[in-house]
Amino acid sequence: MAYEDAPYLVRTRTQYLENTDPQRRCYNGCHYKSQMVWTPWTTLDFCKTKTHAQNKLKFWKDLDDYAVSQRGKDSRREFKIVVKED
Repeated sequence: MAYEDAPYLVRTRTQYLENTDPQRRCYNGCHYKSQMVWTPWTTLDFCKTKTHAQNKLKFWKDLDDYAVSQRGKDSRREFKIVVKED
């Protein structure tokens, strides 16, 4: 079984601050009008079994919790396990 043929995928996405001001104004790094936007889901890991996928998901969530504790809540990511569709 090739690595890319694994049936389970661990996917992730992050949030970023998007400048939504029509005039794109920015003063000293602060946008006049902005909002938090989620990025599209991307594949983080390929897993052969559901148990392996759950273990990987726990690993990535623990790592994310540590990153949030060091860098703040803006570095938070979302994770999910999906079954790969052919």
